[in-house]
Amino acid sequence: MAVNELIHANDYGLPLNSFVWLETHHQSKADDRIKMIKQMALPWEGFIVDVGCGPGLWSPLLAQEIGPKGHILGIDISEESLNIANQRSQGTWYQDQVEYQQAPLDSLPIEQSSADVIFSANVSQYLAKPVEAFAAMGPYLKPGGRLIVKDIDFGEMSFGGVDPELQKAVFLARRRWEKRRVQCGYQYEDSWVGSKLKRYMCDAGYSNVVVYKYPIYRRAPLAPEYRTYLQGIAEWFICEEAPYLSIEHRERWRSVFFSLRNCILDCSDFFCREVEYMVSGVWNAQAQPCINNLLAGHTQDRYSGLSQDSEMLASSLA
Repeated sequence: MAVNELIHANDYGLPLNSFVWLETHHQSKADDRIKMIKQMALPWEGFIVDVGCGPGLWSPLLAQEIGPKGHILGIDISEESLNIANQRSQGTWYQDQVEYQQAPLDSLPIEQSSADVIFSANVSQYLAKPVEAFAAMGPYLKPGGRLIVKDIDFGEMSFGGVDPELQKAVFLARRRWEKRRVQCGYQYEDSWVGSKLKRYMCDAGYSNVVVYKYPIYRRAPLAPEYRTYLQGIAEWFICEEAPYLSIEHRERWRSVFFSLRNCILDCSDFFCREVEYMVSGVWNAQAQPCINNLLAGHTQDRYSGLSQDSEMLASSLA
């Protein structure tokens, strides 16, 4: 998903939720994402619903795996995202396999029991009620159909060459801020969601839940796309005035990642390690009565303000 307004102020000219940033991030992990999709063993000639598709960055990867007779429906709440997704697909080899529609994730524009797979990348981190959201998608799956959710977990991210105590302070401050930022008028966000996805999916009524962890490791010299991605992430950690972080720590952190003379990203011993999660579960239709009770009283507009991979940062953080 993507948002239409910039929600992460940035002092260094990095538009964290712009479509250019999203595509740069996507390209910085292109090989990793190809591996992720291949390991999911998507059904040949299957029907895939990409929930929170944003500007359609995952469409060609999905299309490649289901073959020319397979079909992909991209869903997003952002009209601008969908326009870009349509533009990106025009004239491509996968054009006839995809279409895009605007809809909330809990009210998909398809018949129930019709999708082979529902795929969602970098959306769950913005779901205040992920169990209810996953449960709402289940009835749209065929018997034996799968929900596949990909997302981040910054609890397993580390930067080589950066003072460990500084990293600890910045990460802790961001985690504390995410626990109360909604109360201050900001959008819900959980950047530590990856390790929680299995529990959420089980609670939502899925069975045979499998967790795939993908360590992503980069050393200097960095590719330009990955450098831009890391600077965006570094700035995001201290955006919104980082109320739980001292001014001294904020300035040190900025100096580490944005100094023109001593930027850590230019050091020969710099490395970055992060882990992305892909979790797959089979919809259990027998759980439907319990799920109906779970969803009772929840209205459709509960999810109308969600956004994807900014691969965040504001949008599908794909």
